[in-house]
Parts: sequence; C-alpha cells; structure tokens
Amino acid sequence: MTLREELVGKAAELVPVLWERAAKTEQLRRIPQETVEDFHASGLMRIAQPKRFGGLGLDFDHVLDVAAELARGCGSAGWCYAIWASHNWLMGMFSEQAQVEYWAQSANTLSSTSFNPKGAQVTQTEGGYRLSGHWDFSSDCDEASWVILHGNGPQGLLYILVPKQEYRIEDTWFVAGLRGTGSKDLVVDNAFVPEYRVVPAVELQDANSPG
Repeated sequence: MTLREELVGKAAELVPVLWERAAKTEQLRRIPQETVEDFHASGLMRIAQPKRFGGLGLDFDHVLDVAAELARGCGSAGWCYAIWASHNWLMGMFSEQAQVEYWAQSANTLSSTSFNPKGAQVTQTEGGYRLSGHWDFSSDCDEASWVILHGNGPQGLLYILVPKQEYRIEDTWFVAGLRGTGSKDLVVDNAFVPEYRVVPAVELQDANSPG
C-alpha cells in the first residue's frame, strides 16, 4: 500500500462518522468540534505541513485526494478540511519568523483565509503595514486562530497573516449550500502587521517566497 492509499484509507474510515454528523453540521453552520478533533487525531491535517513543525511535508495533491474522500461523508467537512490543510501548506511559503510564530503554541494550529482584496486598506509604515477592511467568505473561521488575507499594497497583491485577536467575526453565513462551512465575514480595524508576516503574491507565483 502506498502512502497516498494509506492516507485516503484513513479518510475513508471517517466517512461514516461524518455522514452521521452531517445534520448537526448543517444545524451548527460550522464544523463540529469533534470532527475537528478527528481530523487532528488522524494526522490528515498535517499532510502538507512542513516537517519541522510536525507535518509530513507531502505534495499538495495528497490533500485533494483526502478532501474528496471526506466529502463523501459531508461536503462541508470535506471543504473545510481542504481549506485548513491547504493553509498549512501555504504557511510554508511565509518567512521562518512567521512560521515559528504561527506554530508556536501547537502543531495543530489552524487558519482561515479570505482572498477578496476589494475591501482592504493597506498602508505601508515603519516595520510593516497598517491594515483595515472587511473580507467575506472566510470558511470555518471560528476554529481558526489566524487568518491569511489578501490586500493590495505598494508592490501589488499581498498575502497578509493576522492573529485572531486582531480581527472580529461577523456572522453572515445563512445559506442553503455548504451551510456547515461557517464561511463568515471578517473585520480588521487598523491592525499593525509586521513585514515578516506579509508575502507579495508575485513571490508565490515565481516560487521565490521567503519560505
């Protein structure tokens, strides 16, 4: 059995459990805590996470295979798994200082994202940036302790890492499809973001990011 087959097999074992919790997930409008704990306990969340921070350091396509399998039990759970696991991969592109800070408390750290920069105000200042704005569709932000946001800076589109204490969640997620993803809005009011927690999108596109 290949490692890929082993990981998909672990996901398959969770499918009946996710199916049983699907109604509860819809009712909560977010992923139940016990499902998040199952994802962590299985090790599936760490597939593409850097090895030095407790991950397996595998290619990103393994995440997609696992997400597709989990979604057989619950679409919302499969979606949020893919989001969280992909962010652990994305964090490996940030500076070493940002990665150390991100995983300082736990190898099970989670983040959400919102990649719509139209509501962002980014101002460069000494040592970093001042950030304000309103972002939508941040899937299962309730479980996350960080968020990665898009904003337009002087050098173009930026990936900006912000801790939970510097933003607030607005509960706007009242929908029919994927109701359990908890994809709510986020608001940031004049937060200072140090330069080491910011990566220009062009550096990711050119495979020349700090990480």
